[in-house]
Amino acid sequence: MSLDNVIAVAGVAEAADPQHRLALVIFGLLVSIPLIVLGSTLVLKLLDKFPIVIALGAGLLGWIAGGLMIDDPFFDRWPALNLLGAEYTAHLAGAVLVLGFGWYFRRRVLAAEAKAAH
Repeated sequence: MSLDNVIAVAGVAEAADPQHRLALVIFGLLVSIPLIVLGSTLVLKLLDKFPIVIALGAGLLGWIAGGLMIDDPFFDRWPALNLLGAEYTAHLAGAVLVLGFGWYFRRRVLAAEAKAAH
C-alpha cells in the first residue's frame, strides 16, 4: 500500500469525532488494502493480455509531458513558441520521444537476450 493512500485514509479520519478516528483508520486500511491488491492484479492481467496498453500509456505520459514543458513560464520569453501549432507540436514531440526511447531500449534488451542465448 502506498503512502498516499495511508495519508488519504488518515486525512478522512481526522475530520471525524476524536473517539472514532482510530476505528476509521483501521477500517480504511482494511478496506483499501484488498482494493489495491485486486486492482493491481487486474491491471497486470490487462497488461499481459493487451501489451499495446503499455505503449498507449507511455505515449499519453509523453503527450502530457510535452504539453507541460511548452506551458512552462520559462518558454513565454520566446514569442515564436507561442504560435498556435507550437503547443500541439510539443505534445506530439513528447509522445514520439517517449515511444521512440521505449522502442530503442526494448530492442537493446531483446538483442542482449538473444546474444546471451547463443
